[in-house]
Amino acid sequence: MVRLRHAGAALAIAALGLAVAATATAADPAGRQLYAEPSPLASLIDALPGMPVEARLDLAAIIVEGLVVAYEAELDRAMEDGRRRGASERDLARWAQGIAPILDELMAWQADLYVAQQVEVRVERHNQVVLMIDGRPLWIAWPRISARSALERDLATEFCRRHECPGEILAGTAARAAAPSAAQGTWRLSQFQPPTWESAAGVNCEFPDYARLGEREQVCRDVVTDLHALAAALRAAWRGGEQVEWGRLGLRAGTSDGRHQVTVNRRGDYIAVYVPALAAQPIDWPEAGRWLQAEVEGRTVTATVLRASP
Repeated sequence: MVRLRHAGAALAIAALGLAVAATATAADPAGRQLYAEPSPLASLIDALPGMPVEARLDLAAIIVEGLVVAYEAELDRAMEDGRRRGASERDLARWAQGIAPILDELMAWQADLYVAQQVEVRVERHNQVVLMIDGRPLWIAWPRISARSALERDLATEFCRRHECPGEILAGTAARAAAPSAAQGTWRLSQFQPPTWESAAGVNCEFPDYARLGEREQVCRDVVTDLHALAAALRAAWRGGEQVEWGRLGLRAGTSDGRHQVTVNRRGDYIAVYVPALAAQPIDWPEAGRWLQAEVEGRTVTATVLRASP
């Protein structure tokens, strides 16, 4: 939830039950978590001290705008779900009246930003982002915890579109921000072979036919970007002395904050990383593991991580 100036507004969110839709945290599986992909927004905020004051103010504005959009979308979703379940117009009106104070408060924070004498963006314990606007705190949390990673990544990406971002700030790799070179490639079309998109990074994707080549190219680009993010996470665990068995890599489950668990050894140890494209596709994990090992070790290989259906 967002900690607002009026307690009644926060209670209104609880009454709506919007956060109930968030995915429940699963019981800890066997094995240890070896690494967790850092919050992209928190990573960006760590780099703010070296940026101009105008950039810091713009980041605060982007974050508050993101909150407004997220809560508006949550209200729309709740209303749509209510209509689908046959909720009465009275109930729908009550839900709308419940969320209105929260949105009013967020919009007031937006207005305050443009007349504030001092604006600070910082990260508190447990990666909690807080805006200090003339000494008043606005704690940042989202109506759905499961969407946090995607929302914060979008905000960081939007900021880096407007401003020069130093270093690798998104998920430990610049591939998250723009990945132009890693996700470049070309089609190999042959009468005797399935159509294959070959990336410059050595990641190939086969498809069963020539339908929707544009969509399928984007699928493979997204897979390449996720593999680079996964490689960065694996590199951090591997360099930290953790046991990574490349032939045993596999995606196991999602987490409550939108990240995914990727197992790395026979004990079931795992890393938590945001890789939605890998989760959505039938990845050939032995091939992916071979490519990931080479990437982490600084070698170049070619691997077909998506196979055409038989």
